[in-house]
Amino acid sequence: MTTLDDYGGWPGVLGTLAAGRDIGPGEARAALGAILAAEATDAQVAVFIVALRIKDPGVGELQGLVEAMRDAATPLDIPDGAIDIVGTGGTAGRKTHALNVSTMACFVAAGAGATVCKHGNVKASSTSGAFDLLDAIGVPIGAAPHEVEQTVRSVGLGFAFAKTFHPAMRHVAGVRSQIGIPTVFNLLGPLSHPGRVQRQVIGVPEPSLAPTLAAVLQATGSVRSLVVHGDGRFDEFTTTGPNLVVDLNEGKVTEYRVLAADVGLAPATPDELRGGDPVDNARILSGILAGESGPLRDVVVLNAAAGLVVAGIAEDLAAGVEAAAAAIDDGRAARKFDEVTAASTG
Repeated sequence: MTTLDDYGGWPGVLGTLAAGRDIGPGEARAALGAILAAEATDAQVAVFIVALRIKDPGVGELQGLVEAMRDAATPLDIPDGAIDIVGTGGTAGRKTHALNVSTMACFVAAGAGATVCKHGNVKASSTSGAFDLLDAIGVPIGAAPHEVEQTVRSVGLGFAFAKTFHPAMRHVAGVRSQIGIPTVFNLLGPLSHPGRVQRQVIGVPEPSLAPTLAAVLQATGSVRSLVVHGDGRFDEFTTTGPNLVVDLNEGKVTEYRVLAADVGLAPATPDELRGGDPVDNARILSGILAGESGPLRDVVVLNAAAGLVVAGIAEDLAAGVEAAAAAIDDGRAARKFDEVTAASTG
């Protein structure tokens, strides 16, 4: 593998970025590889990630960065058909009333027959991250790799804590915290699943990012993925307005928009989709799994439906909505919740 010195070292890479030009996939991989190996100063790390933020990372750069993240990750051996449902964060609403939609959707999708391995983290700038919710409901967030593998294989649903599987990220944690703004790492997390899943639903905070991330997924081997931006404000499917979807299916990319009404769901207002802290979200999840109807259930069903599409269980979102709703109504989603919590504490 080439090293950073092959590209002129940090002056070469940072000079290119400072000029507003893209670096190549190899350069990006070498630069982040050096960072994750603790071979960069805090100043070099800060300039690198801020320059990428100002310029906006290109597909080739993101591909190289993803490869570096995977190089440094702790491997995770899970079934080939496993899926992930994840948002990249960075939306304004999460700062005051985050709703852990993708995490809740994972329970429903698994109840409907998908094999799910959710990759995520605790909150950074929101009121509740995926693993904050899991901690609140009694799922140990620090499960070892072999424990995650066992749970995914035996239960069909497991959770991979980013801190466990990407230990080298400790070398950038301080700089990210001091900078205090979203960086390229917000995009890299969902793209760098340690199990190298090839079927994903990824929500992005800006519509312009959807085609870019779909192209990165295509370049890194995804089989079926949906990249979505909801109604100008959500990094997930929403029932409040139009969803932009970039659909990657066996190498073919299509783009379309979908409304809640198109798949048999009622429209909602943003205020009806408010979450809160992890305890609030745990209460919401419990109510949904117990059969409570309304806008919160609908948005979870819609995102679970997307998971069923990428899993190959549902032909389209409308069929996915029916399958996800049925998994709640007949108790399969609630039983999956019970199985996961029992496996985690057993």
